[in-house]
Amino acid sequence: MYDVLKLAEQFEIEGYKFYTSKKQEVKNKSVAEIFEYLAQMEKEHTEFIRNLMKSLEEGREIPEIPSQSASYFKSRYEGQKISETSPEDDIADLSVLRMAYLIEKDFMEFYGKAAEKETNEKVKSILTILRDWEEGHKKIIEEQIKAIIERNNLELGFYPF
Repeated sequence: MYDVLKLAEQFEIEGYKFYTSKKQEVKNKSVAEIFEYLAQMEKEHTEFIRNLMKSLEEGREIPEIPSQSASYFKSRYEGQKISETSPEDDIADLSVLRMAYLIEKDFMEFYGKAAEKETNEKVKSILTILRDWEEGHKKIIEEQIKAIIERNNLELGFYPF
């Protein structure tokens, strides 16, 4: 279990670095806000995983997992109009969003597979919740990708949704 958490911690750190750096590169304000939100979530995940590892090392009870919902951001995101950018900027943002989508999909699959293998029910439930968080992040990115595709009348055929 500790190895899974150590790897998860590193993944979350790298996710934070990715979103922090890429939010400066994207042209669309909505995408930058999404990346700011996701960077904060990855930071919180890292802190939670570190606390969990510390509890396990010290033989303490596994802490309760904090509630985290993408619903606040999702409702805020859905309530605002996507900011207008040029088709060229949209295409540039689309490639960054695709990387973000794949990162979240990988995180989601990692936590899901780790949960399947875990025998401790409490740890299994924590890994499942982490998977669900990452799935929520993936959905936010997916919505932004769809909006860019629709706005630019793109028929790409390589997105998995």
